[in-house]
Amino acid sequence: MKFKELRGQLGFVRFYLVALFILSCVFYAGHEFANKRNHLLSLEVDVMKSSIDNVSAENQSLNSELNVKKVELEVASIANEQAQISFKNFMQQEAELREQISFYQKVMAPELTQDGFVVESVEVVPTESTNNFAIKVMMLQRENIKAIIKGTLKITLRGSQNQVPMQYDLKTLLDDKEQKTTFSFKYFQVTEFRVTLPDYFIPEQIEINTDVYKFKRKRGSYARTIAWKDAYSESD
Repeated sequence: MKFKELRGQLGFVRFYLVALFILSCVFYAGHEFANKRNHLLSLEVDVMKSSIDNVSAENQSLNSELNVKKVELEVASIANEQAQISFKNFMQQEAELREQISFYQKVMAPELTQDGFVVESVEVVPTESTNNFAIKVMMLQRENIKAIIKGTLKITLRGSQNQVPMQYDLKTLLDDKEQKTTFSFKYFQVTEFRVTLPDYFIPEQIEINTDVYKFKRKRGSYARTIAWKDAYSESD
């Protein structure tokens, strides 16, 4: 049906009323569609804003955590530096103390400085014979890394005879004139000397001297003096 025929059938007024109605429906439908579209877009915007807010909050939380970690790292770094300084000071103090201990050992206990060589004990045991004694000397090596050490003991008996100071080299008093006073050991050695004292000789001190050798090199000298009565009392 043509446009003019439709207008003729409906009449001028009805035709334009129908046309206006149709246009109104079209406008209303467009308006509603636009409103729904805007509503959907608004919802999408809200979702995007919420996502942005969540991301911002998470980013802020991560930044705060990162700042805390930076502070902790800085504190740890400062503590580490202080610990290193304290450790260096401690090591320096320890080295100074070791030097002082070494010095006092050399002054007060030189036997502890000769690669650990020490006469641990001297024991005097009387025998059944007159003026005859067994003198037992125990020697030790006090160090972590053991190596054979060698040397020769020079033992002197000091005392008085007829109220006059007198001393005797132990070798001249040995019952076995062929016995050696040398030592050679890695851990310890006990050597026994049988001696006969001269008449009227009253022993008072046992003096021991030796040079200590290791790997054919002299490592130092050792000296110790023991009271005869102290050594003798050990046999009781």
